[in-house]
Amino acid sequence: MNKINEKKYYNIILFFANKIRNGTLGKLKMMKLLYFLDFDFFEKYGKSITGDKYLRWQKGPVPRMAERMIKQMSGDDIKISRRKIGIGYNDQQHIETLKNFDLKFFSKEELMMMDEIANKWEKFSGAEMKNASHGEAPWIATKPDEIIDYNLAYYRNKYGEMDKD
Repeated sequence: MNKINEKKYYNIILFFANKIRNGTLGKLKMMKLLYFLDFDFFEKYGKSITGDKYLRWQKGPVPRMAERMIKQMSGDDIKISRRKIGIGYNDQQHIETLKNFDLKFFSKEELMMMDEIANKWEKFSGAEMKNASHGEAPWIATKPDEIIDYNLAYYRNKYGEMDKD
């Protein structure tokens, strides 16, 4: 597995925070954006972008380093606030960007995939993305709390589409 490039990781978080400004970007959604980014990229190019390992947790695949990166960035690079959604709902964490991302860290293919993932999932909530990840082979085939094998990306039906033989 690749070593984690923290500058690249940092800029991916900034990219998603810059791109998704419709109030749906909380921590859960960020974790799922990273998952879909890495596993879609792996499926297409045979490697992940972040180099992170993903754990199979109850709320879906969670990148091992994301929490630490988000904490380090909080205050200077991103702003994390809590928002009331409504009666009977937990407050939602909301991530906003305080800086622009730097595209010099990415290949053309990586930027295209980042853009594709942001556009595809922009209007979905973190909970909807969690449910989508739970329907995929990487999550299904991994035992709770274990590391998800990137090679399982080759066994998933893209976003619920059926295989066409």
